[in-house]
Amino acid sequence: MDEKEYIDKVVETLEKVPEKHLLIIELVNKVGMKGKELDYDKLKLIQPEVNLACAEAKTYGGFTIQAVEALTRVKAREAEEIERPNEPEGSALRGI
Repeated sequence: MDEKEYIDKVVETLEKVPEKHLLIIELVNKVGMKGKELDYDKLKLIQPEVNLACAEAKTYGGFTIQAVEALTRVKAREAEEIERPNEPEGSALRGI
């Protein structure tokens, strides 16, 4: 994969990360606390919304992890290229 394809893949991965406020944060603020814990009685009343918020948060987290991994690979690749500046692009030793 050449550099342009790699950058395109990183951009594609980043575009999949939803840009929005997570419902789970809104629900926590909406439900409030009962003592030192969330008000679980109120949460039970909105269980379908809680389930949706949890699914949304997990999806967001998954896309975020993909983006971090893609950027980490770019950083590692850049470091490798700095360490081996005179090595030809098609070298059999590249990446070893």
